Amino acid sequence: MYDELVKLRDEGKIKYIGFSFHGTPDILKEVVKEHKWDFAQLQINYLDWDVVKAREQYDIVQAQNIPVTVMEPLRGGGLVNLSDKALAKLKEHYPNTTPAAFGLRWAASRDNVVTVLSGMSNLNQVKENIQTFIDYEEMSSEEIKVADEMAKIIQSQGEINCTACKYCMEVCPKGINIPAAFSLYNQYKVTNNKMLFTIYYDTLSEEEQPQSCIKCGLCNKNCPQNLDIPTLLTKISDEYKKIKASA
Repeated sequence: MYDELVKLRDEGKIKYIGFSFHGTPDILKEVVKEHKWDFAQLQINYLDWDVVKAREQYDIVQAQNIPVTVMEPLRGGGLVNLSDKALAKLKEHYPNTTPAAFGLRWAASRDNVVTVLSGMSNLNQVKENIQTFIDYEEMSSEEIKVADEMAKIIQSQGEINCTACKYCMEVCPKGINIPAAFSLYNQYKVTNNKMLFTIYYDTLSEEEQPQSCIKCGLCNKNCPQNLDIPTLLTKISDEYKKIKASA
């Protein structure tokens, strides 16, 4: 397929060759080294930056000097419909901005990003997004710090009260990415977006996914929130399987 795309580019029928990626960092490393790419499309936002390895994927692409187009900068609307506590944090520091503009600017402020894609469902959203980039200013270090604080608030709210401290991961013998699984599930329960839930779930490697849990219980002893982590992981895994079976 790549060779055919090169022919089309040589014929002037297309201008750029790139790929959209939903997968693990290890697979991404193979993809970027296999061919010469003009761009890569990655899911990047301030909530997933550390929790679901968005930073790691961005670094892999940047190391190969491949420009990035951003998808899901607002996480399927999850970073627009903020919880009261997260919204209060934003308004405390930046009362004149909106959650959408804040999230879009965060994504656009990455050095290697060339454009940010946004799903818009009405005219007001179109106008807001356009105005955000007409008046665009790169995020300051203080704004990025606030975004990190908001991400922690969002992570700690929802159906599973996880603060992403990762103490559970320090003792998990299977290497399950427990905070990522909880974050995906919390956002799914807020947005009810089954497709995004399964897509993000699949970006975790098989070892990191909830179904790898052997119910040893070591994680429970390390959890400051006193969560019954194995039971919650089973719940998330069962929900994923149910969605996939009905697709």
